Amino acid sequence: MRELTAEDFKKALPNPFYDKLVKEVIVPVDREDYTIFEEIAKSNDESPESLMKRCLHTSAKRLQETP
Repeated sequence: MRELTAEDFKKALPNPFYDKLVKEVIVPVDREDYTIFEEIAKSNDESPESLMKRCLHTSAKRLQETP
């Protein structure tokens, strides 16, 4: 199986359920905190925003599992 490229994703259809499944939220992030996320993300070759989303998702799952 071949690896998908950015071009493959550009050709894809937008998710018709995006608005029902995703709630976009704007959260101000302190410059110092953003710098920390930026450094960690750079070492993982990803964007700081994707790292923050992953952290938020992980935290939300842990909160659901907490009795």
